[in-house]
Amino acid sequence: MVGAFRSFGMPVFGMTEQNFIDTSKYDVFTFGTSPVSIDIMPRVKGLVFEDAFPQAATVELDEGLSVHLISLHDLLLAKRASGRAKDFDDIRHLSR
Repeated sequence: MVGAFRSFGMPVFGMTEQNFIDTSKYDVFTFGTSPVSIDIMPRVKGLVFEDAFPQAATVELDEGLSVHLISLHDLLLAKRASGRAKDFDDIRHLSR
């Protein structure tokens, strides 16, 4: 991933293989500035990757460019587990 970011001229800051393995130090890598930013999360509170990944939707954004999107069910689980006020607000809006 670091190689891909570098080839596009994006900064990699603290993105190292060790930081991805040792998630006690970093739980999210944010690139860009909101509202045009990317968050890479090596782990998500309240979810287990092996359970959530099969439920993800695959969306083709462009020819040859697909991304995996977390299911609504798993997104709501993660937002509840976060315990943050802004996530509880999101839950209210997403559950309509």
